[in-house]
Amino acid sequence: VASAGNALLRKEFCRFLQSPNYMLNCGLGIVFMLIAAVALLIKQDVVRSMILKAAGYEELFALAAVAAICMMTTMNDMAAPSVSLEGKNLWLVQALPVSGWQVLKAKMGLQLILTSIPAALLTLCVEWVMKPELLFAVLIPVTVLLFVVMMAAFGLLCNLKAPNLTWTSEIVPLKQSLSVILALFAGWVVSFAGVYYLLRAHVTPAVFLICLDVVLLVLDAALVSWMKGKGSRVFERLGN
Repeated sequence: VASAGNALLRKEFCRFLQSPNYMLNCGLGIVFMLIAAVALLIKQDVVRSMILKAAGYEELFALAAVAAICMMTTMNDMAAPSVSLEGKNLWLVQALPVSGWQVLKAKMGLQLILTSIPAALLTLCVEWVMKPELLFAVLIPVTVLLFVVMMAAFGLLCNLKAPNLTWTSEIVPLKQSLSVILALFAGWVVSFAGVYYLLRAHVTPAVFLICLDVVLLVLDAALVSWMKGKGSRVFERLGN
């Protein structure tokens, strides 16, 4: 016995774990983050010596670490094809006594859980090896979390706007859909390390990350609010 939310989330996990194509195309970030965490621990002496040699630029190392973690999280895009993967069976989910928001929340939840856990492990390894000052020790995980939420919500929004429910092979929504392409490359386009490079003469890395967190928080709130309202109604009308 489980609540409706937990049952829907379990359904999303089952679909992901039972589809090698889904795992391979939308879950590579998990593997890369775990490999990066292990490599960082193995090479921690090398990384620390590099930071010591570049004394005075510790904040830049912390900013680069945040950017690297966020880039790896963009390789997880489970939410982007999740609506399309319902295919012609979409009506089964719509017929359940649950709201559209509950279904969408479960689809977002799959990506949030499978991305946040390895990202948290990698973040812990980064902080253990780099030993940033307290402000950055707080800003790094906060920025990563806000970024992960933003990417999950954005991918789901793209799929709601451009779903493909008539596919005959699941490879189509996983590799050839517009929503997956947008979700995959949006994170690379939003390369905040590059944005900082343009603003480096005016702001410090700490101030830049604080401003970035505010922007991400606003985006997260706006995307989730849209998902609860209009997004839920869009989902409930799909296929009709």
